[in-house]
Amino acid sequence: MTKNNCIQEKINRLNELAAISRQRYLENGGNPQLSVGTLNNNDCLNEWEKEELRNLFKQVVTDENIANYQKINVSWQGKFAAK
Repeated sequence: MTKNNCIQEKINRLNELAAISRQRYLENGGNPQLSVGTLNNNDCLNEWEKEELRNLFKQVVTDENIANYQKINVSWQGKFAAK
């Protein structure tokens, strides 16, 4: 398995966990207009799933990935500062 395939599998699992959380939130009468997640106290994952999500996120979102993203997607402040 190549590195890209491994990362893609982890991203797919992150998406699955997000979909599970969203579905549980809606099944429990959550507002479909609101975001699901810990920041909004709408977390619908069990402790094991939360731990898996944290670990996968740490593996997929690295400092190198963030730096590459920032290099490609300069903020509007950065665009004005560069001129």
